[in-house]
Amino acid sequence: MAIPHKHKGRYIFHFTDIRNLDSIIKNGLLCTNLKNEKEIKHKNIANQRIQERRARMDVPVGPGGKVHDYVPFYFSSINPMLLSKLIQKNVDQPGIIYFCVSIDRLEKEDAVFTDASANTAEAPEFFDDTSDLDELDWKIIDSKSWKQDSEEDKHKKMAEALIASRVDISEISHIVVYNEHVKKYVQKIFDDNGVKAPKILFDGYFPLERYKFYYTKFFFGDRKNETLVTGPEFLKNSYETTLKKIKKKRSGGRGMYRFETISDLIAAIEEDFSVLPELKGIIGLYQDYSPHDDFLEDHTKKVVRAMKSTGYYKKASETKKSLLVLAAYLHDIGKGPKKRWDNGKMPRPYTDHPADAAEMLVRILSEEVRNLTDEDVREICMLVIYHDIIGDCLGKGRDKEQLAGIVTGEDDFEMLCAIALADTSAIGDLWATQIELNKAALKAEVMDLKRLS
Repeated sequence: MAIPHKHKGRYIFHFTDIRNLDSIIKNGLLCTNLKNEKEIKHKNIANQRIQERRARMDVPVGPGGKVHDYVPFYFSSINPMLLSKLIQKNVDQPGIIYFCVSIDRLEKEDAVFTDASANTAEAPEFFDDTSDLDELDWKIIDSKSWKQDSEEDKHKKMAEALIASRVDISEISHIVVYNEHVKKYVQKIFDDNGVKAPKILFDGYFPLERYKFYYTKFFFGDRKNETLVTGPEFLKNSYETTLKKIKKKRSGGRGMYRFETISDLIAAIEEDFSVLPELKGIIGLYQDYSPHDDFLEDHTKKVVRAMKSTGYYKKASETKKSLLVLAAYLHDIGKGPKKRWDNGKMPRPYTDHPADAAEMLVRILSEEVRNLTDEDVREICMLVIYHDIIGDCLGKGRDKEQLAGIVTGEDDFEMLCAIALADTSAIGDLWATQIELNKAALKAEVMDLKRLS
């Protein structure tokens, strides 16, 4: 049946990692079962547990079969699943592209749709008559709000359009990309395949101006187009670039260092917390969200005290102790400066603060301390930029491969555990106990991943 007039002009959306584009141009958008049958490997950002559920879920209308017999699209361009993967730091959002198809595609007999995501234990309602599009909650679907009031609303927002087996690349009307660089890269892949590209657009461009696709730092006016969270590959690149910048600047022999050793810098911080501009910038910054209810400088001092109570610190050499304490002082500098937050208050967790600390570390470690080895620099930068990774891997589903990719051995792992324990202990978080209980198993898994890589 024809699409009801009030729904005309809408689109349905399929997002994927840009590294899958070449294969998609060659083979079309394939359902999971066809990809498996053809042994086509794609970069997959989906949750494995959910995929197992979709593999078993029956489609009781249209061509029938299982959900994995269909290519999935969403009616909403703002996708809670993508936000979840982004917050987990498992997705590099600039590498995500969207395929846009006219809603008219649902008029064909190989298409069905649902009133909620097909990701839940209890299946959503399935439809194959386009007159039933009114059964969807369009207020929630069209909302540009990142988060919904309930799990039920979140799944309603992810109502799906499912097209059996395959969607040819010629059926794609537009591709939405993150920026100009990605647009050029997408165009090149089409050119290399000798295929005419659909229109390649950005957020807010006609005819998709009613839609929003990417999660950004809208709360920072001068950075409102930046990705909300720096993903795993971009973060690792930032980390490695930071080390190179520091090494290059230090090799320039400026000779303007204020402190001879890390211990000298720590002594100065303990006498005057504002001795570093980066620490001065966080003084008075109030963290107004759970589990925090404190000023950032007070939290930082608690982390330093908690660090000195960790088992690793107590057994460490004096040099290592200094590195750990300095990292504890610097671990949250990326949340500042205070002036970028309205009224000096952080109303929500700022997940990207470890990435924001990178450039601050370049200045501090290039200009403040004379006696630093390259290994000292690496360890401090690792501890600050990745101070959240142990807790994230254990409690938030962050990919353990990221951890395996940055540690050089067991000692790095133990240092990261020490700063994770110090940070969680400082906020009275019971998660510190969970880190203690689970770190041995995580360590074994990470070391196995390193051996296999």
